[in-house]
Amino acid sequence: MFTRVSIRVGLVVLGLVPIGLTATAATTTGTVTFQDDTSATAPVDPTSPNIPLTPADPNNPATNNTGTLTLDVAPKSIDFGTVTTSNAAKTYNATGTYYQYLQVSDKRTTANGWQVNVKQDRTLTNDSNNHVLTGAVIHLPKGTPRNSLNEPASATDANLVTNSVSVSNSDQVVFNAANLASVGKATSTTTWNANAVTLSIPKLTARVGNYTNSLVWTLVAATTN
Repeated sequence: MFTRVSIRVGLVVLGLVPIGLTATAATTTGTVTFQDDTSATAPVDPTSPNIPLTPADPNNPATNNTGTLTLDVAPKSIDFGTVTTSNAAKTYNATGTYYQYLQVSDKRTTANGWQVNVKQDRTLTNDSNNHVLTGAVIHLPKGTPRNSLNEPASATDANLVTNSVSVSNSDQVVFNAANLASVGKATSTTTWNANAVTLSIPKLTARVGNYTNSLVWTLVAATTN
């Protein structure tokens, strides 16, 4: 005898209707304002210009120039020491076994290209008797250029141009960056050995005494290629 058992399964659906709920939102504004950095750039290690120079180098002092394009460092002096007179033509090397260097900072964002010129204010002259070493020429060697944005910064920068210069009373380009985006930006240096600078004296020119002049370095936002 069998007993029939029936199981009835029913599906119950419960509908939930949201009452009084409203979606909400919020916004946050992001903003940044840039302005030119016109502060003075401190001297850097000339052989690795991404590294600040510590301690300060008395042979290559800071200029403390301010602006978006600045010449930050130039050599303090070029000293040929005390030498004996000669009626023959002579060439003398400057004293010192340290680096001399120029440092340029370009913080501009809408302009490119710069050059450093050099000239002398006069031919070497003895102020005690006004004797001029007529024909005497200071020769600056070709420097090694570097830039702080390179990896590594110690590598020579082939995009920067340096020139050897026989200094005269007229400006000559000694260091420049072409008018191209990214060339010569941030901080650039050119270095040479102090004793690689030479002074040539023509025959029958030298007389006893102390002779001086000044080299004038000028940075301009232009290039000569």
